Amino acid sequence: MLRIGICDDEELITKRLMRILYSLEKNQSENYDIEVYTDSVKLSEKLSAGKRYDLIFLDIMMPVKSGVEVGKIIRNDLKDNITQIVFILSENKYAMDLFEIRPMNFLIKPFDENDIEKIMKTAAELISEIRYIESSGRYIIVHDSGGEYKLKGKLNDIYERVKGFGFLFIHKSYIVNNLYIRKYSYDNVELDDNVILPVSRQRREEIKKSCSIGL
Repeated sequence: MLRIGICDDEELITKRLMRILYSLEKNQSENYDIEVYTDSVKLSEKLSAGKRYDLIFLDIMMPVKSGVEVGKIIRNDLKDNITQIVFILSENKYAMDLFEIRPMNFLIKPFDENDIEKIMKTAAELISEIRYIESSGRYIIVHDSGGEYKLKGKLNDIYERVKGFGFLFIHKSYIVNNLYIRKYSYDNVELDDNVILPVSRQRREEIKKSCSIGL
């Protein structure tokens, strides 16, 4: 299930976006859990209290707290580099300071179903590029096709966000994407890039059932 947040103070925009997303959901195997905010302050409060989304559609021109400010909270304050951000704009112009927030994309009003479909496809692809995730002290290290990056958090919380995308909790310190497992052994898994990760004793039966290769 993909958890999606929508933050825009225009009701017509939020309703249109929800209608398109639910239409796409019917035609795909993916399920969407969508929450809408018309107040960016409330979204910020929810995020600071621990609420997380896989993808957030975020209007830049929000009253009181702009979309840029919310994006900086996500990236800089919460150290969250997993949540994908799509900025909603009224014109095809954006400030240079958006680059530090690393948005996944920009959605220009007016938008149509094709625009949203492309964004949802990209979001799914980015999640699938994560190879494995490890816990190291107070940090989480995400290893993907482009390298690795750190963020603060708990591995259990991260697993709740990615378990619906074929990720396996193989060890108290490791979550692995089943797509990249080349071989399963009694106490470890080998990925297709020769990385070997341990499988904890209490998870071996569960992982053995989940791995259909290397047996």
